[in-house]
Amino acid sequence: MLSVQEALDLDFAAASSSCGARDMGMDIITCGFTPWGPDSCPSLDQVMASRTAPPAREEEDEEEERRQRRKESNRLSARRSRERKQQRLEELRGTAARLRAEKQALEERQRALARNGVAVCRQNARLRAEAAALARRLREARRLLALRRIVAGHALSPAMMMPPPLQHQQAAGVAPLGLASLMT
Repeated sequence: MLSVQEALDLDFAAASSSCGARDMGMDIITCGFTPWGPDSCPSLDQVMASRTAPPAREEEDEEEERRQRRKESNRLSARRSRERKQQRLEELRGTAARLRAEKQALEERQRALARNGVAVCRQNARLRAEAAALARRLREARRLLALRRIVAGHALSPAMMMPPPLQHQQAAGVAPLGLASLMT
């Protein structure tokens, strides 16, 4: 059996010539070339109605259903997007809090190191001053020791035992440094 499209596409002239329609004045239907029998030939309205297109109401329902599925899908997608954004925001807040705490700890450590540095500088200055004083006392003790050796080897008068700078200190009222003063 031919489809409607095939039946419409047939060359009517070739069909009518094969059954002698030109010569006899017959039309195509009486020659028997149609795919339907003479009693079962559908009308054009019946052929058009038999198309497999869904009714308009079903199309609208399907379109509404697709629209609802799309809306729900969009809602879920937006919710997931908001959740990801919220999670990222929480991660950033946590990172910011951790970095603030780390910054505060580093600032406190830097202040402690600065205080320690000041204390070390003070101690260093004190030790340098003490080293200079000890070096002076050592020089004086060596001088006195050298003088005593000289005195022990020669009998010198007590006035000669004092070195010249010490004689000036006595004259100015400053007590001379002796071994006893070095021992303290």
